[in-house]
Amino acid sequence: MVIHNDKFIEFPYIYIKVYPNRYLAVVIDTGCGSNNAKGTRGKKELKRFIETNILNQYSPNQDDTYTWRFVVICTHCHFDHIGGIEAFATSGAGVIASSYDKDFLSPENLPANSFCEAFGLDTPKYTITHFAGDGEKVHHKGLDLGLTAIHTPGHTPDSLAIYDTNERWLFTGDAFYQRVALMPWGEEQDEPILFPSHGNWHDWICSVRRLLTIAEQEDAKGEPLRIACGHTTAGVLAADFLRRVKTYGGRIMRGEVPVVSRLPGDKVAPGGSLGEGMFVMWRDEGEPEFSLCAPERFEDEFIGSRPR
Repeated sequence: MVIHNDKFIEFPYIYIKVYPNRYLAVVIDTGCGSNNAKGTRGKKELKRFIETNILNQYSPNQDDTYTWRFVVICTHCHFDHIGGIEAFATSGAGVIASSYDKDFLSPENLPANSFCEAFGLDTPKYTITHFAGDGEKVHHKGLDLGLTAIHTPGHTPDSLAIYDTNERWLFTGDAFYQRVALMPWGEEQDEPILFPSHGNWHDWICSVRRLLTIAEQEDAKGEPLRIACGHTTAGVLAADFLRRVKTYGGRIMRGEVPVVSRLPGDKVAPGGSLGEGMFVMWRDEGEPEFSLCAPERFEDEFIGSRPR
């Protein structure tokens, strides 16, 4: 896991899975990009950082004749997860994204849907080389990578989870995560589960339920799954965590979590990225595990979507 120390205080989590016998690395999300770094190490291009700090330990005698190949998997298209993708794409890496809503990822829609436009950032130039279907096994040049793609719309239409069947990890992007984390450099992040204007509550509830079912079924077969989120949370037991997320969503729908603020979207996030519509923040008193921020319309959508 690599954490990007970025100037927007997103601190996205990036995951690298190494296949040393194939000189292949799978990179799940790519952070905000080196131009948006705050910390010194974050100013290095992610691809180069991975090569010099992770992959060099697998190269025999630092032999430059061994060329590493990359596959990038996008859990979703927000700027803090695709910011470093261009260096991989221009070097011939495969780029995988969800096939759930291809139009959402089209070149004409990406600047707005990634929030690059709202933050005044250049939208990374890359081509999706494969749109992964729901339940599809991820391959590279005929090699089964032991990864399964799972469509998890809700946070965004293109939200994609990846289940590592060999190492028993579930990578879930920004669907959910714990509220607070302490970064390795000592800075604390306090982050609500955030739904942008294109978020969908009904889809999110279904995705949480589905991932919980998968985690429970897989736990029954052997060693428990662990979960790795796009922010703040990595390494917790997946089934237990997903039960708490589902319970939290149910409590919000039943009105058991207090609304602590209502703000226009341009006051919720930098750059006015969430627009002018009203957003609601739910948070229990004290130091709760989760908080949640979503468009005001979600309050009407709660009706009929209460978990059984």
